[in-house]
Amino acid sequence: MSESDNIIQELNTFVQTYAASSEFIRTTTAQQINATQAHLLMLLRSQNATNTMLAETMKLTKPAITKAIKNLTTHGYVTSTKDAVDKRSVNYTLTPEGIKLALQHEQSHQNLHHDINATVSNFTPEQQTTIITFLEQINHLKDNHS
Repeated sequence: MSESDNIIQELNTFVQTYAASSEFIRTTTAQQINATQAHLLMLLRSQNATNTMLAETMKLTKPAITKAIKNLTTHGYVTSTKDAVDKRSVNYTLTPEGIKLALQHEQSHQNLHHDINATVSNFTPEQQTTIITFLEQINHLKDNHS
């Protein structure tokens, strides 16, 4: 197996492991939300927002946000209210349960960042620069084929 094959295999393992561990958050009622919904909760924790604001921030379509918000509303994590000025606009706000779940998701992010920082600290600054350069180039591969 070549070094490239080893690198690809390790990257695939990381992506699969990360996706599996962050894809769903279990609540006390065993209801699951996906990563997009968890990130919406984190955004709404810092401020109330409209569908348009959430779509722009997350770089998703408005229908995708609507679908995610509908699930969060159904399970009591988000409430919606019509804007007092623009009656066509709806503002989304977290419920106390939504705040609790947003905090839980933020903690899982902090734990992952801590683990990555601990791993990165095992490398010299020069090696860290090489890792960053490699990842930046990997992340831009699709740009080269467009």
